[in-house]
Amino acid sequence: MVKVKVEKINDSIKFIDINGHADYGQYGNDLVCAAVSSISIGLLNAIDILAPQKCDIQLSENRIRIMVLNNEEVVQTVLSVGLIQLKTIEEKYPKNLKIELTEV
Repeated sequence: MVKVKVEKINDSIKFIDINGHADYGQYGNDLVCAAVSSISIGLLNAIDILAPQKCDIQLSENRIRIMVLNNEEVVQTVLSVGLIQLKTIEEKYPKNLKIELTEV
């Protein structure tokens, strides 16, 4: 299962952690993993282009971590769009993707 942890403070996303494997299909042919990967990489590319150096991004095997360093509207918009896309996948494939939201 892919697990997405999101932490919000005062309605602003501060942290997103995406990790795991969906186990929907065979490795390399997993539709859910491909969707999550595409959304995640698109999210990272958008941050890099639209809000460079506003987030600390860490990539490792099966894990992406995004920590907001400078909370600006463009950062929140990009992260919110990515989260909406991931929620859409979660609604269709709840056994393969779980989003956990913590509000402080």
